Amino acid sequence: MLNIQKRLSTSFLILLSLPTTAVGFCLSAGVASMSWILSTRYGLKIDDIALIWLMGPLFGLVVQPIVGWLSDRTWLWNGRRKPYLVVGGLAGAAALVALLKMDVIAELTGLSIFAIAILVAVVSDLSINVTFNPARSLVADVTPEGPDRTRGYSWMQTVSGTFGISAYLISITLGNYALVWASAVIMAVFSIFPLFFIEEPPPVAKPAERIPTLQGIKSDWSALAALSPMSGFLGFGAFIAVDKLVLGNALAGMYASLFLAVTAITLIWGLIVVWQGRTRPSPDNRVRTLLLGHGFAWLGIQSMFVMAFFFVRDFVLPTPSSDTAIASTFMRLLSGSSPAAVDSAGNILSLGFLLMNLVGAILPVTALEPLCKRWGRIRVHRTAIGSMVLGYLLVSFGSAGELYYYAGMLLCGIGWASTISIVFAIYTESVDPEKLGLNMSVFNCSLVLPALAVPGLLSLSTALGGGRWMFVLFALCLAVSFGFWCCVAERNSHGNPDHAR
Repeated sequence: MLNIQKRLSTSFLILLSLPTTAVGFCLSAGVASMSWILSTRYGLKIDDIALIWLMGPLFGLVVQPIVGWLSDRTWLWNGRRKPYLVVGGLAGAAALVALLKMDVIAELTGLSIFAIAILVAVVSDLSINVTFNPARSLVADVTPEGPDRTRGYSWMQTVSGTFGISAYLISITLGNYALVWASAVIMAVFSIFPLFFIEEPPPVAKPAERIPTLQGIKSDWSALAALSPMSGFLGFGAFIAVDKLVLGNALAGMYASLFLAVTAITLIWGLIVVWQGRTRPSPDNRVRTLLLGHGFAWLGIQSMFVMAFFFVRDFVLPTPSSDTAIASTFMRLLSGSSPAAVDSAGNILSLGFLLMNLVGAILPVTALEPLCKRWGRIRVHRTAIGSMVLGYLLVSFGSAGELYYYAGMLLCGIGWASTISIVFAIYTESVDPEKLGLNMSVFNCSLVLPALAVPGLLSLSTALGGGRWMFVLFALCLAVSFGFWCCVAERNSHGNPDHAR
């Protein structure tokens, strides 16, 4: 074991963060470029692109728990997580290259561009699922519980967030094709290179004990039961998929009311979980409450990712084609040319996300980690969630124009910083460390399931008249998350949960 790992030095934590950074950079690149490439290079329509984006998460819901479960029982190349990082990193890099060469693949195979795009999206998403959870589990595997683990996940987000910002900058200055090539290189190198310098602790179970039995499988997969309060979101997602693929949006008028019904059932179920936690506290109940809080946060965040452009276009800008001083000046400084007025909405959106991610990259190490030592991680996280509520409301009720939008996104960055750093330290110390891979997959499913309900939130916003209502609804989702986090017990200095306050 290297001395930097024994000391858990900053250089080691940066090295430990690189596999997660590879996935984060790949995701940022996908958000910034995939839809644009599929549309401009290959001529696919928006409905086709929306379906392509949907296929990856649907497959991921099945693959994530399986990969997590297998990684807990694997010991190959002196590691539990290393084999999956190597395979996922190489597969992800190959999928990114294939994205730019789909016309060549179509000519060689005879398949349509649409079919190849679905395959590329599925392989890309599966490679991310194969890599992401083992990468995040690795941080917990090599850091002890307590402040060191908080520090590990804080550096994970700082390094990953910094590279995520660079993805947007590369897209603006060099173009989306350069961004995809850079992503392929980073995915391959950052997923594999650090593994030569990281020593994983061996599993407690002996090789014979790692062979699964029927009873052991049932016990392991009981971890999925923690997601049961959010099962309605899965049903809603299946309803949407059937309607779009089979019925041709014939039932679109029911989306808003069905979303309200599913959300109400989830909230009632969640309140029952909270009540049970108050009367009969247990580790399982704590995990369920935690997952509910995280899930509703991601419903508000993912919906914002999908719908923010339309809010900017229709509300922030006085007219759809109007120019904007701040965003245009920023883009001019970066790219060296004057952006077209018709791109104003996109420029504002990019700058807003850039500011949010900048706060998300800087804050974990500089502010959140020290505050966790003083106040506790639960208190810090729910305060950060509260700041995101305020950020959404500032955007909603501020005057039309850039400044209120940017100010709101800066506040949202505080919540974003904690949601993708501190919360991992909280969760990994709430579950069985020998089943960390499986449990991290469950944790990731807690954000994928609410994401399936985003079309319902969009329909509800449209039914209410859109405009300010978009960010008001996002704020309500984060407010619900805040409420659940108020019911999660803080752990005391002995590692036991205090009573939730």
